[in-house]
Amino acid sequence: MSQTIDTIFLSHAEKKADDLAITDSANRERLGLNSIDELTYKQSARYIRHTAAFLRQAQFADGDIVVVQLPNIAETPLILLAILNAGLVPCLLPSHWRKVEIEAALEKLKPRAIIAHQAVLDHNPFETMFEIAAAHTSIRFIYGLGNNLTDGVTPLPDLTTTITTDITADESPEVLITRSGEQVAFIGWTRSCVDAETSLVDPVAYTHIQLMANAHIVSSEIKLQSAPKILSTYAPTNLTGLVTTLLPWILEAGTLHIAGSLKIAPIITRIKEHNINLTVIPQSLGEKLDKAFMQSFSEVAQHPHLALVSPTPYKLPEKLPKVKLNAQETHIYNLNGLCIYAQHKHKNRDDQIIQIGEVCLGSQPGTNGEELNPPFIETRIQGAAQKAGDENETLKGRLELNGMAVGFTDWQPVMTTTQLSNFDTHWEKSNLAVKIIDQGMTMLKVTPSRDEIYYGSTLLNGTELDKIYQQYPGFVDAAAFSIKDPALGERLFAAIIPSPEETLSYEEFKQFLLDQQISPAKIPEKLVTVEEIPRSAEGFIERQAILNFG
Repeated sequence: MSQTIDTIFLSHAEKKADDLAITDSANRERLGLNSIDELTYKQSARYIRHTAAFLRQAQFADGDIVVVQLPNIAETPLILLAILNAGLVPCLLPSHWRKVEIEAALEKLKPRAIIAHQAVLDHNPFETMFEIAAAHTSIRFIYGLGNNLTDGVTPLPDLTTTITTDITADESPEVLITRSGEQVAFIGWTRSCVDAETSLVDPVAYTHIQLMANAHIVSSEIKLQSAPKILSTYAPTNLTGLVTTLLPWILEAGTLHIAGSLKIAPIITRIKEHNINLTVIPQSLGEKLDKAFMQSFSEVAQHPHLALVSPTPYKLPEKLPKVKLNAQETHIYNLNGLCIYAQHKHKNRDDQIIQIGEVCLGSQPGTNGEELNPPFIETRIQGAAQKAGDENETLKGRLELNGMAVGFTDWQPVMTTTQLSNFDTHWEKSNLAVKIIDQGMTMLKVTPSRDEIYYGSTLLNGTELDKIYQQYPGFVDAAAFSIKDPALGERLFAAIIPSPEETLSYEEFKQFLLDQQISPAKIPEKLVTVEEIPRSAEGFIERQAILNFG
């Protein structure tokens, strides 16, 4: 888990050089791209390394943000891996976002470059990108894919040329930067307003480890076998696309098949040609595809597993139809979206009280009648703290659950009041005090910690971190502190006074925390040795003054 996503893929490529890694759809020519049917792991790795070397030549700083808006084509996952390999952070933009939405989103970041695809039909995305770049002085480059790029757009390496030409610039497998799984992998988006007329978003940074945890949950519930054959209708430009297609493909060393359209006939053809065992499609297509299976396959057992991805929950009808499919199916929901649905239905209630009983996030029936719990990757309240009386401080805002809710067979989100008795362990992870204020256990009042660190979209309690770090036998004293970061929110470090007789080792300290089953999100990026850890007269650690004692 300490590895990064790109290095995992490249390590697979060393062992599976001639195995099939990725296939593309038949509509590449329509998109102005050279024809490519399939790529081996060796060819894919070559393009990743060559494109990463191409980006490094631009002399970005490690951790610079690159905005990516690409369609569902073979280049998209490979370019994302190349960006990571170059030490940059991809900021994912859905392909349907236009200028107003992009500008509103980028106000919160300082991107250094934009990567987009050339014009399709009458739409030229680069006209929009140039206008956006003019308003954001941090953007230095606009890169593009396609055979007919607009003047001023720097062409990215061509996929077919890269894998067929005798080039040497990308042959060294050595990564020029040092990274770990705790660092930012991708920046995605979470909705911050569910008003009918508006749809604002906030950036959310996901570390490599967070994304891998999401993907492992999805893969384990689907019981995804090693080296799966995945047919994806989703470009990896959001959390769903990352954890249902890109990451299972990489982590399980499988083959990713790109579906360029949602037409049933081509999807059935691809499934037959490549013996697909997992198809990721919108939930609305499940019944139609299942009927096509019945006509195309002689045995039910031959049906591939379907991952049915839910649309935005608050746009769903009040009563969802439950259709029993013949194919094995798993429903994929975004936890944040489910909570937005609940918040939207009760928007006239007291803002300090968050009612989530309308969305069932408790136990769900499994395929054999057993009770199963949708997993929580991250739980937090997004909002501003407000005074309530002389002593108490309550948080006014929204409940946000970032991660995947995985359903089973005929499972759908239950929009009826559900007891929340199993919430205690989840809230424990969020470091927020929760008080259940009605007997039906559907109303929660949330009180924030007075000592918070906002790290990688995760809300941590500084006092709790101090106690965890101080348990290490090699330290005389220790304290958590953070530094502001535009992508992570804050970066987490530990100030320490090491024991004179001990040899200081970050890796040993990290392993000590992992052995204690401490969440990776609570492990600091670095240890900073200080002469003294400043404390107030009352004994509270003064975190803002820690670096003055380095």
